[in-house]
Amino acid sequence: MTYTIKIQDRSTKAKSIINMLKALKDDYDFIEIKKDNNKVEFDLDKELDKRYKSFQKNKNGKDWAILKKELM
Repeated sequence: MTYTIKIQDRSTKAKSIINMLKALKDDYDFIEIKKDNNKVEFDLDKELDKRYKSFQKNKNGKDWAILKKELM
């Protein structure tokens, strides 16, 4: 199982936790740290337009409970 933890390094405590995890990474090969550049990989407006148009064509979408099970 993989866990993702996001920590914004805006406070002293957050920076301390990040430094602690970096130190632990040196001793444990199962820890991986990736810096997130907060770049949006797609245009949100275009994606919402595309989904709305798709909904307009097919209003018989899946029930949320069924969709949620499929995504998990």
